[in-house]
Amino acid sequence: LIWLLKRSGWGRLIYAVGDNEVAVRLAGVRIWQVRVSAYAAAGMLGSIAGILLAGRTGAVDLQLATAFLLPSVAAAVIGGTSIFGGVGGYAGTILGALILSVLNSMLTFLNVGQAIQQIVYGTIVLALAWGYAGLTRRT
Repeated sequence: LIWLLKRSGWGRLIYAVGDNEVAVRLAGVRIWQVRVSAYAAAGMLGSIAGILLAGRTGAVDLQLATAFLLPSVAAAVIGGTSIFGGVGGYAGTILGALILSVLNSMLTFLNVGQAIQQIVYGTIVLALAWGYAGLTRRT
């Protein structure tokens, strides 16, 4: 997936639309097609993840993956991806996931409940979002 986004024309278009939508539109690219294809790819990958998760648990439920939502966002934000868009990378997100895994292990070792872990993840996301907002306001 990383290779596809970095090396293919489609991946370059996704980066270009995210970077400067006006310039891409003036270059003659149909932005709506790039967006629709990106959302379609995200939906397909999400459905594959859902099928794998359902196969792993042996059950299907609408709330099956809600426990993974906040930690995945927290991993991306810890890795340097701004929730406001435009900033981020793969290496940082992978590093954020590793940091979050260590934090999760520490909280589990300390017998911290799942609800408190979610509060910790949410606090991290809010604190980093506040920090990113402060940085973007200054520049």
